[in-house]
Amino acid sequence: MPSAAVRNGAIYYEEIGSGELIVLMAGLGHGAAYFEKTLPVLGRLGRAVAIDPRGVGRSTSKTERYSVEGWAEDVIDLSERLGARRAHLVGSSLGACVALQAAVDFPDRVSSLVVVAGFSELDRSLELNFRMRIGIIEKLGLGDELAAHIAMWTLGRDFINTPEGQAAVERLFAAVRRNSPERYLAFIRAILAFGRLEPGQEGQPRLTERLSEIRVPTCVIVGGQDILTPVSQSRQIADRIPGAEVYVIPGCGHITFSEKPDETARLVGDFLRRVIK
Repeated sequence: MPSAAVRNGAIYYEEIGSGELIVLMAGLGHGAAYFEKTLPVLGRLGRAVAIDPRGVGRSTSKTERYSVEGWAEDVIDLSERLGARRAHLVGSSLGACVALQAAVDFPDRVSSLVVVAGFSELDRSLELNFRMRIGIIEKLGLGDELAAHIAMWTLGRDFINTPEGQAAVERLFAAVRRNSPERYLAFIRAILAFGRLEPGQEGQPRLTERLSEIRVPTCVIVGGQDILTPVSQSRQIADRIPGAEVYVIPGCGHITFSEKPDETARLVGDFLRRVIK
């Protein structure tokens, strides 16, 4: 299986197609399999590459210190290793944070952005959600209790009550269990640090304050039933990026790539067709 060396480890990736590079980044604790239904669609538009982020799945890490800024640097390093000066970035949830960070930190290396169920800061509800995950892990480990908590917050109510939703819950449970408790905790603390919520970060600017620096075509997508990162957070991102487009998928929760894979792929594909040369 292919992997490429970056500064702090090696990134596993799966790819389909040729042409301009499209890099897909999944949510917390997830890897390339997150995009199994989307990768073939985008592979018809360019060289579509779905990754296991450093520290997840088949990717390795030389350090147990993680940050959104570090993952963004990994994506840029990977693009260079794959021979691409610039890349179109498609991120979901935490992957969307990484995509936004990369666009701010490496403006000359990003061609366009697709931000799905993203957030540029943590409101009180989102902070409580992640701190509750820490409490569950510290008391009960990476078991069914944590997976159930995540499922309730990330899968839409309509979807979770269907056979397809139950299958998605089982996949979610399996994906959670593939991470070690220590590493998963490190990932959560990286998210809290991204939100400037860790001790010593008082007064530090949040990424929201820098979004106006982004000057590449941007598409923002969110599920209408997303209670983890609601529509208001996606609109906050789009309002600050000049020319950003917003699309709300009705009846869909946080993980649009699982709940509404065809509609999500269509929206992403339609956008990329307009921006890929």
